[in-house]
Amino acid sequence: MTTETVPGPRIRLLPDILGDLEAEAGRAHQQRLTGRTGGPVTGLAPVDIALGGYLAEGLHILHGAPGTGKTALVLQIAANCGAVALFVTAEMPPVELLRRITARVTMTYLGRLKSGEFAPADVIALARRAIETVPYLAILDATTGAAPTVEDLQNAVEALRNRVARMGTPDAIEAAISPCLLVIDSGHAWAQGLDTAGAPEYDRLNAAIGGLHDLARMMGIPILITAERNRAAMATGGQNAAAGTRTWEYRAETVLGLSPPDGDKGTTPPDGERRLNLTIEKNRHGPPLPMGTNLDWNGALQRFRAR
Repeated sequence: MTTETVPGPRIRLLPDILGDLEAEAGRAHQQRLTGRTGGPVTGLAPVDIALGGYLAEGLHILHGAPGTGKTALVLQIAANCGAVALFVTAEMPPVELLRRITARVTMTYLGRLKSGEFAPADVIALARRAIETVPYLAILDATTGAAPTVEDLQNAVEALRNRVARMGTPDAIEAAISPCLLVIDSGHAWAQGLDTAGAPEYDRLNAAIGGLHDLARMMGIPILITAERNRAAMATGGQNAAAGTRTWEYRAETVLGLSPPDGDKGTTPPDGERRLNLTIEKNRHGPPLPMGTNLDWNGALQRFRAR
């Protein structure tokens, strides 16, 4: 009986894996020659360098205390990732996300887009300018009704890739066949909305994380997930800081923490830019960065900049 007919996990001797290694080495070499990355990027140079150049296949967790700009950061990453991106919003309406993208791209204060001082035609003109810069970004609204299942997410990613491919340009076709980015904001809110027959939060989160992990492996894509920080870690951050279950960290390729620097009282300086610290607490593709990298966060413009 051959190993292919034996039920259970597939057993492979090391020589059997050489073909996979050669294929991955070939892709990496070609990317090096052409200057392309191996997947979506964060757009923040120090972070991308630390992660090995791009967001690898698998789960990437961003946790932080409320008000630190987690949604704004993953929205900016989705817009700047250089790939097809599907942003699943389980907390914020799509129109608000579009406003925030518009504020960042056009350098228009978010409050002005809401105040009524602009005529509707002017707001739409600004939004169209922003949309032109992110042609491959789509939003899936999970703020009402039952949350999309893992199968729904797979179908949505495939549908988005097909839609981008139908744009017909060489860039669009290349983007459609390259690894895309799936963002879920937030993982807790999405899992809460799943129809799991009243399962306890711990079991519901573990099942949801396991499903996303399998989806990332099956589709060969990175999945970036915002997570609520548990109360014990609110002040100190650190690993195992995502609320509900430690499976967040066990399953993740990277764990990122977004926090104010020590001693920060949460006040916004006169220039409108608040300093935040992005730590890499787990990193399967390089060393962790427990001291982190400094980011300037401008809430009015919904913009993060690496120092």
